[in-house]
Amino acid sequence: MRFSLRIALRYLFSKSSQTVVNRINMFAVIVLVVSSSALLIVLSGFEGLKDFGMTFYDQFEPDFKIIPEKGKTLKINEKKWKELLTTKGVLSSSRVVEEKVFFGFEGKNQGAYLRGVSPLYTSTSPIDSLVVIGEWIDFDSNSVVLGYGLSSSLGVGVYDYSSYLELSAPKKEKLKFREAPFKTMPAFVNGIFQISEDIDKKFAFCSIGFAKELLSFQDDEFSYISIKINSNYSEKEVLSSLKQHFNDGFVIQSRMEQNPALYKMIQTENLAVYLIFSLVILIALFNLIGSLIMMRVDKASQLKVLNALGESPKNIQRIFFFLGLLISIIGSFGGIVIGSMLLLVQDLHPFVFVPGTSLAYPVSLITKNILIVLTTVFVLGSATSAWATRGISGSLE
Repeated sequence: MRFSLRIALRYLFSKSSQTVVNRINMFAVIVLVVSSSALLIVLSGFEGLKDFGMTFYDQFEPDFKIIPEKGKTLKINEKKWKELLTTKGVLSSSRVVEEKVFFGFEGKNQGAYLRGVSPLYTSTSPIDSLVVIGEWIDFDSNSVVLGYGLSSSLGVGVYDYSSYLELSAPKKEKLKFREAPFKTMPAFVNGIFQISEDIDKKFAFCSIGFAKELLSFQDDEFSYISIKINSNYSEKEVLSSLKQHFNDGFVIQSRMEQNPALYKMIQTENLAVYLIFSLVILIALFNLIGSLIMMRVDKASQLKVLNALGESPKNIQRIFFFLGLLISIIGSFGGIVIGSMLLLVQDLHPFVFVPGTSLAYPVSLITKNILIVLTTVFVLGSATSAWATRGISGSLE
């Protein structure tokens, strides 16, 4: 095996008598460099977009949620609340009331989720930083902060006191004869936030007191508890601590479990991008097949001499297998170097921008993607080399 590797290295770096063979070898390396760097750049670009998009989602949802195991509400007394605040790894926490209600404004109606929060809520989810018009909730009044899509559908603006926004929710208590089935309360828009099209048209925020009054919640009754964890602790450590206090009747959800469809979609898109560009690398490896075949023809006389000197046909076949591996390794490492340089330049001195904006296209160079590229090229290169060199030992016997 050592002999085969040494001969493969000699064939790789020595000049052939046929100029076309050297050019084919060089072309095979260049194509692998380009395809490897393209795979790394695309994976890093997708990673950057994912991180950029998730920063907004992370500001909207907390690290952990404690929700009721059954029903829509949970009850938590002051003793249980103090236990939560002293739980290891919990940096901050906030009780939340959330239900779907109807918003009405000047004859327009829209259903959306009303999230009633306390002043502590922004310490678990800094949604107030995403208010683009107006201000965050005024907790001393019946103010609401709407998503941009919801405000556009209703045609309501900020600080519009000429006509109040009406919020309606079904009554929970038993209705009397001819009694209205909905409880309606007036409110005014204090601000408008913007995250994504899907969230902006489905959510609004208000004070927890206003939400409890509209939804007829009791003092110790809530929809869920939002939790911000200390970065010095891992999610597993915090989850283990929380389960000691909140086990029976409670479900603890991580951020991924809060919106599994979103994370599944991201993983599916990432896999699709990887498979597409892996196919590009596989097509590029056809040049490697041509290179190995041409090298085999060019070195035919030398192979016969090696065989006559007693070298086994299998070791001679391994020469070209190792040659294919070396070309794959050089191409993948070259692609990693060039791709990493381009990504670092984009990160430090952007030259690609999001179309129609002055926002630099986000990229994220991580070790995982580098290993994915190296592994992909090595595995596909090994399979291609093995296929291209099959039958060499049989032709020498």
